[in-house]
Amino acid sequence: MWAVESIKKKQLLSIFEIDSRESAKNIDVAMLRALLRANKDDYQHQLKLALAWNRSDIAETDIFTADRRWKQEELADLMYSAILEDKVNFVKLFLENGVSLKDFLTVRRLQRLYSEIPQSGVLFDMLQKRLRERLSPSKTNMSRKPSTAKVSVTMDDVGHVIQSLMGEIYVPLYERNPERYKPDGDPKTLCEDPTRELFLYCVLLNRQEMARLFWEEGKEGVAAALVASNLLKSMASELENDTELSEEMSEHADKFEELALGVLNECWGEDELRTQLLLVRELYLWGELTCLRIAISGNHLNFIAHSACQALLNNIWMGKMALDTSIIRLFTCIFIPPLVPALIYFREDQKEEETLIEPLGTEERHYSIAPGSIRRPRPVVARTKTSAGMIVDNIPEGEDLNKSMEMVVVHSSGSGLINNQPTPQVQFKEKDEEDEEDYEAPDTEEGELDFRSSGKRISALTRFYLFYDAPITTFMHNVLSYILFLCLYSVVILTQFEFNVLSVIDYILAVWIFTLFCEEIRQLITTEARSVSGKLLEYVGNYWNLFDLVNIITFITAFALRFFPGTFSAARVLYSLNLMIFFFRLLHIFYINKEMGPKLIMIARMLKDLIFFIFILIIFILAYGVASQAILYPNETRVGTVLQGIFHKSYFQIYGELFLEEIMNDGFTCEADYATAIANNTQRCPSEIGTWLVPVLLGLYMLVTNVLLLNLLIAMFGYTFEKVQENTDKIWKFQRYDLIKEYSDRPPLAPPVILFSHIFLLFRAITMGCCKKCRPGDSVMKVKLETAERKQLILWEYLNSENYLQQTRREKSQETDERVHNTQEKVDELKDLANEQDERLTRLEEQMIKSTMSLESIIQSQAWIIKSLQQNNLSAREAPPELEDTSAEKAPHPKAPLTREPTSMNLGKRPKTVKGRRRTLDGQPIQEIHQKARTSPYPMCDVNRFPVPDDKVPWEVPFSSYNPVNYTADCVLAGPPWADVDLMSMSIEDRPFLMFNQLDEKFKGAVERTSFIGTYKVKDKLPLNPKGRTGMVGRGLMGRFGPNHAADPVVTRWKRDRFGNKEVHPNTCRNVLEFVAIQRRDNGLWAIPGGMVEPGENLSMTLKNEFGEEALGKLDKTEQERMDMSKKLDKLFRQGKEVFKGYSDDPRNTDNAWIETTAINYHDEEGYLMQNFTLQAGDDAGAVRWQDVDGNSPLFASHQAILKHVAGFHNAHF
Repeated sequence: MWAVESIKKKQLLSIFEIDSRESAKNIDVAMLRALLRANKDDYQHQLKLALAWNRSDIAETDIFTADRRWKQEELADLMYSAILEDKVNFVKLFLENGVSLKDFLTVRRLQRLYSEIPQSGVLFDMLQKRLRERLSPSKTNMSRKPSTAKVSVTMDDVGHVIQSLMGEIYVPLYERNPERYKPDGDPKTLCEDPTRELFLYCVLLNRQEMARLFWEEGKEGVAAALVASNLLKSMASELENDTELSEEMSEHADKFEELALGVLNECWGEDELRTQLLLVRELYLWGELTCLRIAISGNHLNFIAHSACQALLNNIWMGKMALDTSIIRLFTCIFIPPLVPALIYFREDQKEEETLIEPLGTEERHYSIAPGSIRRPRPVVARTKTSAGMIVDNIPEGEDLNKSMEMVVVHSSGSGLINNQPTPQVQFKEKDEEDEEDYEAPDTEEGELDFRSSGKRISALTRFYLFYDAPITTFMHNVLSYILFLCLYSVVILTQFEFNVLSVIDYILAVWIFTLFCEEIRQLITTEARSVSGKLLEYVGNYWNLFDLVNIITFITAFALRFFPGTFSAARVLYSLNLMIFFFRLLHIFYINKEMGPKLIMIARMLKDLIFFIFILIIFILAYGVASQAILYPNETRVGTVLQGIFHKSYFQIYGELFLEEIMNDGFTCEADYATAIANNTQRCPSEIGTWLVPVLLGLYMLVTNVLLLNLLIAMFGYTFEKVQENTDKIWKFQRYDLIKEYSDRPPLAPPVILFSHIFLLFRAITMGCCKKCRPGDSVMKVKLETAERKQLILWEYLNSENYLQQTRREKSQETDERVHNTQEKVDELKDLANEQDERLTRLEEQMIKSTMSLESIIQSQAWIIKSLQQNNLSAREAPPELEDTSAEKAPHPKAPLTREPTSMNLGKRPKTVKGRRRTLDGQPIQEIHQKARTSPYPMCDVNRFPVPDDKVPWEVPFSSYNPVNYTADCVLAGPPWADVDLMSMSIEDRPFLMFNQLDEKFKGAVERTSFIGTYKVKDKLPLNPKGRTGMVGRGLMGRFGPNHAADPVVTRWKRDRFGNKEVHPNTCRNVLEFVAIQRRDNGLWAIPGGMVEPGENLSMTLKNEFGEEALGKLDKTEQERMDMSKKLDKLFRQGKEVFKGYSDDPRNTDNAWIETTAINYHDEEGYLMQNFTLQAGDDAGAVRWQDVDGNSPLFASHQAILKHVAGFHNAHF
């Protein structure tokens, strides 16, 4: 009955036929569309169904139609659900169809999002911990965990979590504006920047795709990406037990750092000065930090090493002085200050551009945004000049920045149009009039950056101020002051250190140390952390600060002990040790030097290795020292003598002081009686057994410590050096920031006169009530921009971010198009192969028909002959023989008559080939059976292979008499770094397992053991050649078992006549290609340049290096010639086409090792690029030349087949 009732409602029936596997996959689409038709008048319900089924494609085509207009309030709840459930495609769809994030995201809705997060993950655990702290009335009740199940999360809790992840230097937005974000506020209160809030929400939940979407929608892309990277790194460090999730977060953090670098690189290429301002601009939405400070706190080495950051640090370091100011001029002006106006040049003297924002040129520059990303027109605004010297558009206060991003026109000085509309111009003085104004020292807070050119003339007095205010000048003053301090300190210890008598120099040193102590107090107070504990941790986190504390405390202790007779000698010792530590502190100045700085980093890393090594060494010292002391001097009761025997002798014996006279009692003055020795406090004589046993122990001890442990330490240092060497430059550039920041913050005066600066700072702090303005740490390395200036800079960054995203999408699209093109080529090749096979089958059928007809004719002829013989009585009298059974069960295996087995007479000849050929997926024709891999003798030796006929080459064909020759060249057996261990010399059980058919990461740089052909077989822990038998086992001349990957650069150009026209071959009527060919030294054959891909080496780098070494004689060039050649090769190798990737039929191949190559064609279409090179044979090439691409030219290995494909690609003669 229900079926009948259902049929009556035909509009609700949907018929779906499952007739294939593909249609079965789309059954959910049919069901969803049926439900949508059932609710065709309820669009809201339809959208909820599509959201529940997560089918944004159906919603886009069937629900969001052109005749339907959605209101903001209709999509608000669905947008909330999509964000909460991490449905990225729906969020995109809602944004494209009218949802405005500014109107959607209220503070109350944001709190709900954080309150309904999944109850698992780092964010949930940290919020729960924060709620327990907030609800606990005191720390005494913290052990009793209060219930937080019914407590809602506030934005202050979220800000606390973000601050704990970012560090105390980050000031949460919710803390700075508590009225807007309070829990019981107005439900309709909107967030200041909704895109930023949703971006942070997704980052904290590790929703990478959704976070990327909101990052693209938001502003301040560099800062946002860096903050996201910092948050993810911090959350990854919190996950101690979940390694997989921690690695995933770290990977996402690296991706955001790449985004920040990409946008920064785009900005740097557009405007270098404005990019530097972008890095130090105070970010109101991001904790009042700067991009540079965020990158430093997150240890973003690549970001800090970028040219923009390094150029900014150079500008900060030099202050307002010109960057090319020499050290000689600086030292001269330091010692002779009146020469400052004459010798020191400033940026204003270099006649730089008057403005920072306005680009050069007389034409307008238009920055367009991708359609659809901005929906509102830009208002007409006027241009004004800021106090910082920037010409910007006046964006009215209160206007949304997004309203001004549809089209930005940055004008030249002669333009008066904005958006092609006339605008009122603000009249400025002429250039000559501006030059007449004097530049005055900026009225900025101490530590605030001022590195931009004002474009005004600098007065003489201002020149002195700017010179002494530069961090490099402060640094040099402090260095000279420190050297003078060390000299005075050394004089006191060496010549004027007397009991209870203080000289003038002693008083100077005491005041000097006091000023150093005051400076340390100032540094502690002005650290960027806000709490006392945070300031202490930040201060102690700098190792050089610990040096300073130890120095000051040691000096004070020694100074006090100096006035007591019993401790005077101890005071002298402490003074000496204190001076030694002060000398070590001098190493700090070398951090600024590009050559010495990286060496200090290596020393610091090696000291860590040394500390671990000392723990191991102490064990051996104690073991030998205690044993030798007990044997030589049994029952010794004098503690000092025992400790000296254990540690003193054992330690110095490592360095060669063996004490053999004492140990063997050979001419050593000692007392045989123990009681007499104690009474006279003299040395005991060693025991009789100890005189011969301890030297034996000493020999073993020296063998272990001198030979084993010290060489182990050297190896550890060598490993650390190689490991650090790769990133030393980045590490130095990163740590350079701390030194520049320190001297940017430090008062210009050097100790001991720095005391006057400290008195001034203390007086200012008291008079100003300890307001924030008196704390230099609040504004160090930071620039606060005016409103119009800030908005214009944000707008410029957004435009460059859009350009970067468009470029990224374009590159990704090109890669996709290239893959589609390659796939289409492969499909076409497969079609050609199928057609070729059909033609062959047709020919075989025709031959079979002809053969059948011939056999029938023969049978008829035979029957006629037999009949004729019978009629003439000439038939045989015996009965005809019985025919043998030829069924498949009894039929012997036919012998393949394709080839004869090679004998000793033809060992040097190539085996006969099989005519059947096929093509790889790359379209490269290859032979079914390798030929050159079976030739004898083996290259560069007289070893002949075991003969293998064509029909016995495949491993699947039994070959019981197969007895291959075992050969591996001596140069390979010597164990060079590029070779594997010799498995052939080991038994099967002793052979180690190499990581065949995968990337072998056990070796440095990782060895690629996968094959382009596919998975190859491994037998007895040895790989088998996927192309079959070769007549030889081992590795021959190759270093690796399995595939040995090579790279062959095919550099081609068109062959031209003397008039510059392309030559045409008379037979094929096609243009003739030429390629760079080298003549191999080992066999004299011409070949394509190439070589092996080393572990961890980039393929493109191998191609460029091998071509330069073999065809251009790179190894014989000077260093400068190599650099020039590398730049030219970069232009040539910029565009390449992969023409072959697979097995190479090479005479060096064996059963267990073979060559697989990747050939890339670099074509010089016009012939201009190769004119810059002179061909010169080098490395293992005997000669080099341009050679015609011709199928009749004999070449090495599979190079002929590679060139055939190159010719086909260019439609050239072959």
